[in-house]
Amino acid sequence: MLSDKHLFSVSDLAGLSDQQLIETLKKQWGYTPDQPFHVLGRLKEIPTSNGGSFFILEDLHSVHDGADLLYPLDIPDIRHTVFVGSVKDTGFESGQWIKVQVTLSPEKERIKHENPFALKTMDGGLELLEALPEGVEETEYVIDGKTHIEKWVLDFYLEKNRKVINEESSALRARLQQQQLAEEARLKKIKTDADALENQISEKDLILEKTNESLARIQKLKSTAQAEFAQQKTFFIQKQKEMEHQLTKLNKFIEKKARMLVNLDLVAQEDVDAMLGRTSSVNDGAGHDFVDVFDADPSKAVSYIQAFMKNKHIVYRRKILEDFYALVTTNDLVILAGDSGSGKTNLVKSFAEAVGGKSIIIPVKPNWTSAEDLLGYYNPLEQKYLTTPFLDALFEAARNPSIPYFICLDEMNLARVEYYFADFLSLLEDRTKAPQIHLYSDSETENLISEVRNFLSLIDDAKSKLEKADLASFLDLLRDEELNAKLHELCGFREGDSLLKYHAQLRKIMSSYLNTPSKFEFPANVRIIGAINVDETTHYLSPKILDRVHIMRFSSPLLDDWVEVEAEVEEFDLDLSLPVKFDIEALGVRSHYPEFDMSDNLVSFLVNIVREYLEPLGIEFGLRTIRQARNYSDAIKALGATDELVLNNIILHKVLPKLMFDGEKSVDENIYRKDILISMRDHLAEKLAGLDAESTVSCIDELDRVIRNARANDWVVNYWAR
Repeated sequence: MLSDKHLFSVSDLAGLSDQQLIETLKKQWGYTPDQPFHVLGRLKEIPTSNGGSFFILEDLHSVHDGADLLYPLDIPDIRHTVFVGSVKDTGFESGQWIKVQVTLSPEKERIKHENPFALKTMDGGLELLEALPEGVEETEYVIDGKTHIEKWVLDFYLEKNRKVINEESSALRARLQQQQLAEEARLKKIKTDADALENQISEKDLILEKTNESLARIQKLKSTAQAEFAQQKTFFIQKQKEMEHQLTKLNKFIEKKARMLVNLDLVAQEDVDAMLGRTSSVNDGAGHDFVDVFDADPSKAVSYIQAFMKNKHIVYRRKILEDFYALVTTNDLVILAGDSGSGKTNLVKSFAEAVGGKSIIIPVKPNWTSAEDLLGYYNPLEQKYLTTPFLDALFEAARNPSIPYFICLDEMNLARVEYYFADFLSLLEDRTKAPQIHLYSDSETENLISEVRNFLSLIDDAKSKLEKADLASFLDLLRDEELNAKLHELCGFREGDSLLKYHAQLRKIMSSYLNTPSKFEFPANVRIIGAINVDETTHYLSPKILDRVHIMRFSSPLLDDWVEVEAEVEEFDLDLSLPVKFDIEALGVRSHYPEFDMSDNLVSFLVNIVREYLEPLGIEFGLRTIRQARNYSDAIKALGATDELVLNNIILHKVLPKLMFDGEKSVDENIYRKDILISMRDHLAEKLAGLDAESTVSCIDELDRVIRNARANDWVVNYWAR
């Protein structure tokens, strides 16, 4: 144990928790463990290099006996102060004596100042002190069990507060006068209403007469309406029966034609079942309902998702899962950036499993140069559409609309993203409705249907002329030489043409048509995720891509404190092998971005960042990006995020990935881009002073990393550099 009244070295305090450090310091300063940690001190303003300032508290004293308070450390030149920060709009000034409640500064600040006991003030904990006149002695007396004070002391404080009392009295008199005027107006209105009511009562006979006439008309209209309704109901019932009869006939006709196509082996039975809506979607299995079990609370659901992953020996920080969940609900493209093995694709796979969904990983090839590499293309020579794994994944998702699909483009930047993905990304910008994806011309479909119809007609014609209607299957047609020859004649086959070859070609075209429609809606249950690794083998993302996506950057998992991360995992009295079951709409609906509104605090702050810092740095940041930021803000705040965390994440997602410029380039006389970058860093640090940087990635730490790398590289600024 550490002894009382002792000067400690840093090594003496190594390994102590924050609570133990607080208890040790309170003991050295004469506070009991259960007493509030208040100290007295004098405010002092400290100017900063960018023209701003912050405050500290010096000349510390005990609230109990006024004794001087010094940090019990054997470190020379230690500063015996408390960090206060900004006191704007509080009325406090440098030199004033105040009483504050204190706690330990963040660990990185204590390490920075080599003071394990370094303190900071708690929010809302500043109280101004006022000195009594000189010569004031003990003024309290206890007489008959009651405390008395000298009248001059009471007069002193009364005079000190007389201005406040007068102002409050004036305000009270004004309110009483307003209430009196309001009461007079109310009484006047009551009198007016009473006069009007009296006039109405005098006309009651006329009103009753008109009312009776109206009731009679209403009754007549009601009877007429009931009769018309009964007539219309009979008509609609009859029409419904006729439509059901027509629909039954239509279904039988379609089934007859479909059966004919199957018998002729032009289509597979499973294709016909899909066309007639007989296929069943993938069973989405059991799980814990998001609404019934988690009260539709996304924060509870994310906590369970973390526990679900931990049960499968997969661990991610809570803030990472919350951020990813919020981004998924925005329906925007999300790109996960990081080195190989940092957990990018594993997050997609494990998150999909945790929400009862399916993940499909599509490796991007370096030779992708157009949208055809992503979605395929129509081959006019073969008269069929050549699909891709990405397009097949979209079709699979469309067949299973109740299951979330997470399609991940792995190593997305092995090829230039703007070459093969920009058109598709622009298509997804339509937030008013589900985007329509056009694969090929409708005329190709019409030509195919016409050709199949003609072929079937020729078969019917041949069987009719030869009186061989009992031949149904394609093998029957091939085996019957007379019918085969007749079909050659009717179809206009030349010497060397083969019915078998023509049939195979037609079957291939039919299969392509049934499985690949010319256009389809982008499925609402699909989320597109990209995974990138920035090195010498990959391409940087262009501004057009960065404007439209959210970037989540991953560091090496080996750098995390796994004990601390696992301590976040909550316990659930649920079967942790079962996922959370979401309705697709609960995972985010594609809707308009929030409007650009300068009265919104987030919007006004981002606009100021653009004007003061990003524009001079040559970085574009438009209206779309700000509206995307507002949309993300709504999503992450549903998980209880603070304003500081929202802003921090937006800077990480949308601003830092664009930092690529020459810091030595001048903006104005004696002002360089590197100066603006550092100034932006300090501005954000002040704005995000309340951010809990220990549980999340801090954009300030990332900016510090960028600035350190730039200094070591002749001020070439590159967010992606290692």
